[in-house]
Amino acid sequence: MFDNLNTSEIIRLFAPLIIIQLGLMIFSIYRLTKDKVKFLPKWAWLIIIVLGEILGPLMFLIIGREKE
Repeated sequence: MFDNLNTSEIIRLFAPLIIIQLGLMIFSIYRLTKDKVKFLPKWAWLIIIVLGEILGPLMFLIIGREKE
């Protein structure tokens, strides 16, 4: 699939996904410091956010925060 692409073209192809992932991770870590959490302690949510690629931050934002 990527046989005909050189390295710079592959980087340009995945750059938007990498930027979205990093932005979502940074925002989720910021919200983790400000919000109360449910189901797991904050340190466990931090591990899920950092190691969970895109799904980890989304899981935290959807089910990990307490609604006020």
